[in-house]
Amino acid sequence: MKVVTDEEKERRTNHFKRVIFYRSIFGWMFSLVGFVLFTVGLKNLSNPLVLINGILFFAYGLFMVWQTKKAKAKLESNS
Repeated sequence: MKVVTDEEKERRTNHFKRVIFYRSIFGWMFSLVGFVLFTVGLKNLSNPLVLINGILFFAYGLFMVWQTKKAKAKLESNS
């Protein structure tokens, strides 16, 4: 098994923190887009797929944010 140096651990940790940060940003973007799609779907009830997509985008965006908060807490507790 390969031995990981301290520099390699720090590089991997920094990369993971950067991934978490961008995933959080994209999660909030997905939630915003989902909310907009949901409101457009409510105004135009003749196309229910827009309404469903809005709900799914919003829920997935919140799920992404929840995942990042959980990963940050786990990363900080291991530090």
